[in-house]
Amino acid sequence: MVQVLFHRPTVWASDIQCSTKVLARLTAARGYDTDYLQAPLDPAHLLRGPGGYLRVWRDSPRNAGGVNILTPATPVPVRDVWPLNGLAAASLRYRTCIPSLSRIGSPDLVWTTVPGSGRAMKKAFPAAKVVFHVVDYYPAFRGEAVKSLERDDYAAVDAVATISGTLTDYLTGELGVPRDKITTLGQGVEVDRYAPDLPEPELLADMPHPRAIWTGVLTKGDAGLFAEVAKDMAARGGSLVLIGPGAEWADQLAKAYPSMVRLIGPVAPTELPGWLVHCDLGIMLYDRARQDVYRGQNPLKLYEYAAAGLPVLSTPHDEYAQLDPPAAVLSHEAEVAPAIADALTQSNSPGQAARAFVAARSWDAKLDTIFDLYLPQAS
Repeated sequence: MVQVLFHRPTVWASDIQCSTKVLARLTAARGYDTDYLQAPLDPAHLLRGPGGYLRVWRDSPRNAGGVNILTPATPVPVRDVWPLNGLAAASLRYRTCIPSLSRIGSPDLVWTTVPGSGRAMKKAFPAAKVVFHVVDYYPAFRGEAVKSLERDDYAAVDAVATISGTLTDYLTGELGVPRDKITTLGQGVEVDRYAPDLPEPELLADMPHPRAIWTGVLTKGDAGLFAEVAKDMAARGGSLVLIGPGAEWADQLAKAYPSMVRLIGPVAPTELPGWLVHCDLGIMLYDRARQDVYRGQNPLKLYEYAAAGLPVLSTPHDEYAQLDPPAAVLSHEAEVAPAIADALTQSNSPGQAARAFVAARSWDAKLDTIFDLYLPQAS
């Protein structure tokens, strides 16, 4: 049987949606032996108490919907400070895993997203096709030192896939990765999960229309732009729904508009479509002071909103120059109210345009591409 190993730091049981988890779940649904390797936990993780990461480690290995969840531990901490951010620390992290990577077996395809893991995966699984999936502009989160890990990763693996053309340009232009080694895979969405007749969540039922919604980590949002959204939605007699881990600015906004701003907290990815299809406007207004974080981003949120048929308000992303997204792009507070008015009253159907955008961008289609390129014997 074909065996596929996915590797990403995101904890499987968390409410954070990510492409790797979706691809792993869909791979298992096709009947393949599928493993999801979470990033090795070091002593700082494991000593935080009986809950959290220690529980995650103790629960491994386990199976979730056909996916084998694996969480090793390591005595080697990897941090974004010297010398813990270098190639030696990254290599030791995987060589000292408990249990060792050899316990996984002999995967045919390894799909990794963790900087510093590329060479380790190739050494551990020399017979596998190892692909590094670049899902972020890593220097924005990890500092310039991560570029040395990236160069080593991309040289060691068999192939590289990116979520955006902007990231492909970064890899070829700044890191010197050969263009023929890279596939710009893009992002996707499970379109069939966004049926318009999904049940309305109870916590949403009493919120007045029009409803604007944000999903994701709220600390990434722009407080000033969201204040304008709340002000405009209040004037319309509508509401603003904020889904995801909280932020101080969101707490303050909910206090200022107690009857029309609702903080929901995290929602399981499987439940999210039911929220989106019962709203009227998708919000993607990211912190304007942190634009380096969004260099090369191709946000999953855009695809989820579009699959639900929502018009979208977004701050700029470099990728939009190549993507032509179904979104109104804005950068200043004064642009918010006119953009909302246009989104809610435009004569052509925003739902039709949005769904046309995602029609050819399903995760199943992306998985077909992955298998055709990197595992043709299983296609």
